[in-house]
Amino acid sequence: MDKGYNVKADKLRNYTIIARLDDAIPLQTDEWQHVDQILNQISEFVPISMLNSVTESIIAYADDQARRGYLLGQEDLVKELKQKASRIA
Repeated sequence: MDKGYNVKADKLRNYTIIARLDDAIPLQTDEWQHVDQILNQISEFVPISMLNSVTESIIAYADDQARRGYLLGQEDLVKELKQKASRIA
């Protein structure tokens, strides 16, 4: 039963992180516009289902990388705060 709780808690935490990143990261950037243009060009030559699959894979990868970066940043912040607290104490 604890394992089920941990899975649910992890899913909720991941959702919360992704939602926060989505709010904080602008989608209309030069990089994204370039990707969007390439996807539009590719759509002329490949089936839409394949293009959707590639797009979903890119999104999943980007979300995972952003989530990992966020978690690493939080871990670094905790370490830094602990170091500052130990200096004060």
